Amino acid sequence: MSADSLTHWGGEPVATLRELWGVPTVEAYERLSSTNDRAKELAAEPGHTFAVVVANQQTAGRGRRGASWHSPPGSGLWMSVVLPSAPALHLPLLVGLAAAQAIDGLEPTERSVRVGIEWPNDLVVGSRKLGGILCEGAGDAAVAGIGINVRTPAGGFPEELTGRATSLEEQGAKAMSHNTLCGLIVSALERLLARPSPRLEPEVLADLRARDALADRPVLTEEHGPGTARGIEADGALVLERPDGSRVRVLAGSVRPA
Repeated sequence: MSADSLTHWGGEPVATLRELWGVPTVEAYERLSSTNDRAKELAAEPGHTFAVVVANQQTAGRGRRGASWHSPPGSGLWMSVVLPSAPALHLPLLVGLAAAQAIDGLEPTERSVRVGIEWPNDLVVGSRKLGGILCEGAGDAAVAGIGINVRTPAGGFPEELTGRATSLEEQGAKAMSHNTLCGLIVSALERLLARPSPRLEPEVLADLRARDALADRPVLTEEHGPGTARGIEADGALVLERPDGSRVRVLAGSVRPA
């Protein structure tokens, strides 16, 4: 354990959170290089399925394809969870859906926050990024890193993120403790991953499609070039309609609005 490990997080003893969430392990840190890296270490040991690692600050947080993730102290929920199966095409979508459903479960305000999912791993509100998902293999298990901007950092987001990033606070969500949101996400993950399957169940797929932030929008894909996004299939693939009218399945690489 790091010297920055905490016995209390969000005003609650870490041991109480472990019991409340029904998970084998909860580790909390004031500062950590990467919650995913620590979760990978736990995944290498038996008995840590659904173990949770949280940090108030990440000094080397990362997103998909090695991109850095801005995770300053106090402004966001930075967490990782050990999952019971190796990464699959739709795993980031399920983790993103768990986070979106957890935000749905927050106490409503006059302005509700409807979280969309931008294939394969971004959480968005409108056209602005609220959070991201990073799933990585860890032997026979997987680790899901989840970063959500809860509050706008003091002084605002970095210049390169201005106008592109947003936070729950900025969107009018009611203030909540990070541990409340984390617990809701863990509960949603346990529910969505209770029956591992190579295909998304119909009700899960319907929710994903309702949140699909790229549906019927022009996009640029790394794998197949430009086209129009035409929805998510049951195995997690994104359907791309190319300019000539043909359709292909996007299985990997980046996808961004054109």
